[in-house]
Amino acid sequence: MKKALPVLWRYLAVVAVSCLLTFMISQSKVDASTVAAELPSQLSQPTTITTALSPAPTPTPTTKKTVASGYEAPGQFEIVTTDATWRDPVRNRDIPVRILTPRSSERTAITSKSSDFSGSYPVILFSHGLGGSREGGETWGKHWASHGFIILHMQHAGSDEAVWRDTKPLERMGKLKAAANLENTKLRIGDVAFVIDEIIRLNKAKAPLWVNADVSKIGMSGHSFGAQTTLAVSGQRAPIPGIASALNPNIKAAIAFSPNARTKFSLDRQFGDISMPFFSITGTEDGSVLLNDGTTPATRKIPYQNMPAGEKYLAVFEDGDHMVFGGHKLSGRRPETARDREIQADVKAATLAFWDSTLKQDVNATKWLKNRNEGGFSASLAAGDQFEYK
Repeated sequence: MKKALPVLWRYLAVVAVSCLLTFMISQSKVDASTVAAELPSQLSQPTTITTALSPAPTPTPTTKKTVASGYEAPGQFEIVTTDATWRDPVRNRDIPVRILTPRSSERTAITSKSSDFSGSYPVILFSHGLGGSREGGETWGKHWASHGFIILHMQHAGSDEAVWRDTKPLERMGKLKAAANLENTKLRIGDVAFVIDEIIRLNKAKAPLWVNADVSKIGMSGHSFGAQTTLAVSGQRAPIPGIASALNPNIKAAIAFSPNARTKFSLDRQFGDISMPFFSITGTEDGSVLLNDGTTPATRKIPYQNMPAGEKYLAVFEDGDHMVFGGHKLSGRRPETARDREIQADVKAATLAFWDSTLKQDVNATKWLKNRNEGGFSASLAAGDQFEYK
């Protein structure tokens, strides 16, 4: 075991470095005005909590002709956005979170009364990439929330925006590389475990926002470093024996945006125990991120290729690069293109159908995803896009 630990250390460090993102943090602000809110004293005590109400997202213009399915369109729910900071007393660690809660669109007033949230909503977690924040993945989160899911975006201290903010531009890359380490990998896994436990506790305590959460149906998702976090808590194992899996049994399905497999041996061992429904999403330009570390679009497909059959999906979008799958606004990073909007529309549709299929047991969503003929997801894709399942 002692001999194996240095190997594991190097393995996890390499995995973390492969997820490096720079300037992946969105500067977008909540459109509605914010109001202060507080949780009951017997529940979590956030250091910061604000709530805002926004309408369901508006459709994104696109030049691509798609099959009308309803999955790519905004849902019927308004979205209540709540920012808070949760405290893990055991690890003495703060976890900033952004919670997106669906609310019936006919309601207009913000209130803390739990009766304003009707229905039972599955829960989806999102983990940002290295250097990001709880604002990461908001494009996907808002879309899912508008269709009746509670979304929680986590922020991982130690590998978040604080790594590069307030540093000189020439020093930022070094800071980010230094943050890609084993300790932050372990901290991220611990953040997921704590957040899930806290959600279950708050639901049991009938806390506002969580009283109608269906904690028996929890999904996990993330981009880049967040995708590696997602793989870890979904059952990925180290390539060497004797190391316990970080599988979280409360997670029922997962989506990884820009997943990767840096270590190319023992692939069956690494991914062969991921038995839950799993959707891998990448693109033909989704290769190395500034590091020149040998990551190619082909390596992004390796996790899917080595998972066992059973509700496993893979989508590869022509011209899709690393940025487009982050779920944040591209402004300030590179110009947004019509192709970006096409890809994002298809990702919204496919991921929503996946969550409906796996967390809501919607057989029509499953049929639409798997229908290879006209009227299914495959028919909406552009030439060069790839979609498969097993």
